[in-house]
Amino acid sequence: MSDSESTRNNKPDMAEHDKAVAPDDSGLENSAQSLVDGEGDFRDESLEEILLQELLQKTSQLQKTDDELAGIRQELDITRQIMACQTSGIIFIDKQQHIIYANNLFCSMVGRDLLNLKEKKFDQFVLLSESGQNLETAMQKAMHWGSWRGKVLLREDNNGQLPMIMSLNYRDKDGDEGEIDGFACRFSQEKARPQPGIHSSSQLSYDALTGLPDRPSFQHHFSFCISQARVKHSNVGLLFIDLDHFKRINRMLGPSVGDELLCSVTALLKQCGNAAGADFVARLSGDEFAIILPPPTNARLAEELAEKILLKFQQPVTIKARDIFVTPSIGISLYPGDGENPPELLRNADTAMEMAKARGGNTHCHWHSDMDTQAVQNLHLENDLRKAVANGELFNHYQPQIDLTNGVIVGMEALARWEHPVHGNISPVIFIPIAENTGLIEELGLDLVRLACQEGRKWLNMGFKNFTMAVNLSGSLLRRNDLFEQIMDCLESTGFPATSLEVEFTESVLIENMDNTIELINKCRQEGIMMAIDDFGTGYSSLSYLQRFAVDKIKIDRSFIMDVTTNASDAAITMAIIAIAKKLNFQVLAEGVETEEQLFFLQENQCDECQGFLFSRPITPEQMTNLLLRDSSIALKHRRIIDKFYSIKAQND
Repeated sequence: MSDSESTRNNKPDMAEHDKAVAPDDSGLENSAQSLVDGEGDFRDESLEEILLQELLQKTSQLQKTDDELAGIRQELDITRQIMACQTSGIIFIDKQQHIIYANNLFCSMVGRDLLNLKEKKFDQFVLLSESGQNLETAMQKAMHWGSWRGKVLLREDNNGQLPMIMSLNYRDKDGDEGEIDGFACRFSQEKARPQPGIHSSSQLSYDALTGLPDRPSFQHHFSFCISQARVKHSNVGLLFIDLDHFKRINRMLGPSVGDELLCSVTALLKQCGNAAGADFVARLSGDEFAIILPPPTNARLAEELAEKILLKFQQPVTIKARDIFVTPSIGISLYPGDGENPPELLRNADTAMEMAKARGGNTHCHWHSDMDTQAVQNLHLENDLRKAVANGELFNHYQPQIDLTNGVIVGMEALARWEHPVHGNISPVIFIPIAENTGLIEELGLDLVRLACQEGRKWLNMGFKNFTMAVNLSGSLLRRNDLFEQIMDCLESTGFPATSLEVEFTESVLIENMDNTIELINKCRQEGIMMAIDDFGTGYSSLSYLQRFAVDKIKIDRSFIMDVTTNASDAAITMAIIAIAKKLNFQVLAEGVETEEQLFFLQENQCDECQGFLFSRPITPEQMTNLLLRDSSIALKHRRIIDKFYSIKAQND
């Protein structure tokens, strides 16, 4: 519509359990063989009846086994969730001090993930703080009395030491098969007053899900860093990070997937932060995170960290065998230039983050004083947009699409426009992200599809038959269960034929909603509606998914066309996209064609169609009507260009 793990909870291997509880099918086989070899006087019917009974019995046993396994898996999942919610660090070790399990909080305390911990031994992390005691003695006492409790020092990844209270509880397998002798170890904070002027991470409290410091701990640590910077006359950096459309993911895939996603994001942020020397990552609330860059730092380092985080998020997160793409919006503020205290700096970083969201998300913004004014303006603009959508004040412009073999207009793309009563024309680059973030895009998108069908019907009634109406739909619409029915209602209520409608989605939207997309594409194509992938080449371009989408057309993004005649990489990518599309029997359309040289390049490489300012800017419905009536302003002009192309080609040949 516009112009343009990280640390995972290790799942126990169920293979051994499956093997132990799976029913033995040899009884069924032996029964059948004995009946065939030694019981020949039985009739065939009796043999079949006995075998059937055996089969039913084994099937019942298998079903019971499956139910038992499902119950065990459910219990394990519940246990993991309970362990993740504990406010104490918890691990399980065997008698040889090998670490078998650790919850997220313990991993956070020592700054390592579970896979790394399993390569270490318990005594590498724990040191008894009271003289005359050692870990071996504590373990012996726990084995004798069942438990032990005392003060220890927990070694952090940065060589720091956390004073903790450790409780050891011994577990004896008592001869039960599959169980392990070992110790359940619980670490809780030692309640001690900090010495004046000394900051200790033992004073922190932690988020139950991710194991990160929580909001009060963030405020405490941020104040400490600012006081250090004030003494050293240095800077402190703050990155405020919010996940784009996380609520939608949580709603569609369920809270358990949302929780796993937050844990994966936690690991990613910690990895990026540690690499940049910013080892304090906190979860403020929901899907909001903060990273503190301690003094000394500067704006360049903060922005470099933000860029590294955005780069990391380009790869999908795999949860429950599903690839999930999530992007962040990042706001940056810096002490003392952007604020003198934690609340002010946090508020300004939040404002910058909202500005990043307003620009479509998946980007970062550094706060500046004008943003407060801009934030107020955006709020007013949001309210005005709500009124405009409710009153049906938005409309479409149309950009012609040209056949590159003969210069004929073969289609048009409907593009959303908003004429504000005070501010005049508002760019789609501004109001589409606002509509996306506020949920207005669903109503707006369907209204504009219906309007495009209405105007397309008028042109059909005027005698213009051979054209396609292209409408670009938001990913928010694709998440609607009734989208297909809504599209069909637009067609039926306007009388616009399904075979003249082309529905476009961008690559990122298609990938994010893979299952819904495939179902929608199949339903639409059964009705004759054409499907296209818009902005191809800018997202997660992959043959593996391209083959799964039975689309009709691929649209090459204008960013490749702009420099296609001067940039070898853009030229190579464009030629590759055209070649792939031809191989898969897709039509190819190039967007953003502005020069004859670009047009000639596309014709030379057998691109089917194109649109751009060389042909026409997006125009009003009335102007489109006049253009179709004349069929000269574009079509005849570009027939001459095409003739020129073939004339030059013939001379070169």
